[in-house]
Amino acid sequence: MYIAFLVILAVMFAIVPILDAFVFGGKKAEGAPIVSDKGKSKCKGYCSTMVYYLCFILPVIIMCIIGGISFYDIGFSPIRFEQNIWFTIIVIIVAVALFIYEFVIPVVSKSYRARLLEDEGEDIDELPQTNKEKWLYSFQTLSSALCEESWYRGFLLFLLLTIFPGMPIFLIILIAFVTFAVGHVYQGVKSMVEVGLFGALSMSLLIVTGSLIPSMLLHFFTDFVAVFMIRKRA
Repeated sequence: MYIAFLVILAVMFAIVPILDAFVFGGKKAEGAPIVSDKGKSKCKGYCSTMVYYLCFILPVIIMCIIGGISFYDIGFSPIRFEQNIWFTIIVIIVAVALFIYEFVIPVVSKSYRARLLEDEGEDIDELPQTNKEKWLYSFQTLSSALCEESWYRGFLLFLLLTIFPGMPIFLIILIAFVTFAVGHVYQGVKSMVEVGLFGALSMSLLIVTGSLIPSMLLHFFTDFVAVFMIRKRA
């Protein structure tokens, strides 16, 4: 009975990324900051996205309660290193390098931010600029890190290892890549690949540390960097 319940959850999990992409993806894109009506539009978009993520994670909470699945089971646990030492070292090095490239360098380097803002492909109107925008964007980023990591990494890993004990790590990482990429298909092929690779790295972090904390922090800071791109305006 328990396995049947998990199989139903697995089917549901397979459907959610598709719904995320084709049903809710357009709404997220519409809820994102847009140029017209600037500040008001951006703040409304941030709030709408936070509500979306709350609705997105609610089924996980309900299923955990019904199925007797603890938050510890899906990754809310202390960090522990139990995997192959070389795999662990490689994953941590890649994660640290990404953190430095995506967050540390943009924050400390004025020249880097200047070049980024001068890029014709970068729409600076989409970046949070006022104090209110930056606060709302920060909460949106936090909700994104908590909800997406819980669903696409923690809950996914629990289901896979429970239904298919002994599943190879590379296959788990591949599934994490595909599900996260499909959930962002509305962003285009290039972004799908980039997002999928990030999903694979986050899943690898969860596997080598046994905890969602590192992947949540990496997810949060890679998005949170937008707050530092433009100096605060009142």
